[in-house]
Amino acid sequence: MTVPYHHQVATSKPHLILKLLFRWKGSVWKSVLVEYLIWIVSYFIIYAIYRYALPKYNQKSLEEFIRFCDKSLGFIPLNFMLSFFVTTVVNRWTVMFTNLGLIDNVALFTAQYVQGDDARGRMFRRNIVRYCCLAHAILLRDVSMKIRRRFPTIDSMVPAGFMMPHELEKYESIKNRYNKSWVPLNWALSLLNIAKEEGRVDSEYLEYAVATEIRNLRANMITIWQHDWVSIPVLYPQVVFAATYIYFILALFARQFIIPQDQLSGEVDLHFPIISSITFIIYVGWMKVAMALLNPFGEDDDDFDCNFLLDRNLTVLFPELD
Repeated sequence: MTVPYHHQVATSKPHLILKLLFRWKGSVWKSVLVEYLIWIVSYFIIYAIYRYALPKYNQKSLEEFIRFCDKSLGFIPLNFMLSFFVTTVVNRWTVMFTNLGLIDNVALFTAQYVQGDDARGRMFRRNIVRYCCLAHAILLRDVSMKIRRRFPTIDSMVPAGFMMPHELEKYESIKNRYNKSWVPLNWALSLLNIAKEEGRVDSEYLEYAVATEIRNLRANMITIWQHDWVSIPVLYPQVVFAATYIYFILALFARQFIIPQDQLSGEVDLHFPIISSITFIIYVGWMKVAMALLNPFGEDDDDFDCNFLLDRNLTVLFPELD
């Protein structure tokens, strides 16, 4: 589930900003900790070999290699690659977020335009919305790892209340090797037509209004399915991730401080790479942003909580239909 933090930035008071900056769950610190520890340990291994294990003439050779690596870092356009890639991933994430599939409009239009205070009228309203919830759940089984774990088979949706046993038989009787999330929506539209024939919907215009909301839900589901079906070409993240790691492998040498020849040389000789550490946290954290957003239906701290979404659609909206 996405880590909430809006209450911590309700004002721009410095102590609230610092509190947000040093949060752990879902933070940049948690994301880069392992990689940073590996990098800093490797840095100090090279540091120790350079300063204490190598003889003078080998130190000179390593210093030439350090200068070469320092010049070579500029040939990797890491700023451009990361910024362009993160922009692409964020735009993709935004599209998936805006098409998650809330059924509020379907439920509200159904409650308003499908009339009848008797049991059959309630049955029409409940089942139209439940079929929409069922279609949504079937789609998310193919997209979200958490939903797949919750519903490993279609049969497991019956005890959860998404599907009735006779509906399961009808669903499985449809032979199609592809995702059949469209089937419950077809049932919902058929019920809507029956309700219109029985006079429970006042006009064709109102029937069309409810059907339009069902079609809009289907359009959202198709958008999610398309983004899951066609990923960003693997070549793209491979190049970006490889460039980031290669950059900081070279930085293990390029960011070593060369031993000054004399005290008057003016060269800075630090024992801890402060600026390089900050650079590492920023760039690798930036890369982790893209990794976390690349598949928002996974199991990271900031991925979509699809279980909450399904439960909300099923349990919060139904009481309003009566």
